[in-house]
Formats: sequence, structure tokens, C-alpha cells
Amino acid sequence: MVADLDLKGAKTRHLQAGDILFYEGSPADEMYFLERGTITITKRVLSKSIKLGEVNAGEFISERAVLCESLPRSATAEAHTDCDIIVIDQKMCKKFNETIPPFVQKMIKRMTTRLYQTNEIVVKMARTQEMIRDLAMRMQMLENSVLQGMEHHGTL
Repeated sequence: MVADLDLKGAKTRHLQAGDILFYEGSPADEMYFLERGTITITKRVLSKSIKLGEVNAGEFISERAVLCESLPRSATAEAHTDCDIIVIDQKMCKKFNETIPPFVQKMIKRMTTRLYQTNEIVVKMARTQEMIRDLAMRMQMLENSVLQGMEHHGTL
């Protein structure tokens, strides 16, 4: 499968389960081809991380890094299992992009932008859900406090 991709000269990297490939917010200057293993993609939402998905062997990861230059990474990628990765830098991607018709390049960029926007909607929904949970908990605490006060003052 890798031979079909013409990735000669690309660097390779091995990750052990639990290793971080990249962190959310870090510079994005290369993409990856996952030759073996599984990587989990997470995004920080308020006080916790939410899982956006998984990348499996035979798939690319972080395509936006080379298609939408200068944007920081939008999520964290962690090896779920031991992984073998082929690193595809911007120079190599530029070589590949030169062989792609401009129409297809625009279509690919648009698709990656839509995926990014969809992920952002998921994050906003998760933030809203967490804020609602927090608000409900605070309201319950306030109600309990008021009831205790009423019991203490004999107004119940």
C-alpha cells in the first residue's frame, strides 16, 4: 500500500501506545500516513477532553497542516496502540500538489475546511452541554441551601 503512495525519502516515526504525535494548538507543518496502529484524536473542551475520532492504519492524519498553511493544530493526536508513521512534510506535499489539477486542490481544501468546521460545531455542542450540566448542579446546590435555610429557620 505504501509503495502505491510514492513516499520514497519520507521520514518514518514509531510511537508506542500513549505517545503524543502532536498537541492541539501546536504548529502544523507536516501531515502523516499511518502505516500501522491506531491514533485517537481528542479536543480539549472546558475541563475535559472529548474524542473526535480515530485514525487507523492506511489513513492520513493532519491533512490540514499542509493544505491550510499557518493554522495551528485543531486537536491532539495520541497513539492508542503502537504505531508506525510516515511523516510527509510540506515540501513533499507541495510536490504532490503540483500534480493535482487546481479544481481538485480547491475541492480538497474545501472538504478539509468543512471537516474542521464540523469538528468545531461538535466542540461548541460539548461546551454547551458541559455548561448546562454545571448550571444544573449549581441550581441544585442553591435549592438545597435555600431548603436547609428554611428548615433551620422553621419556615418549612
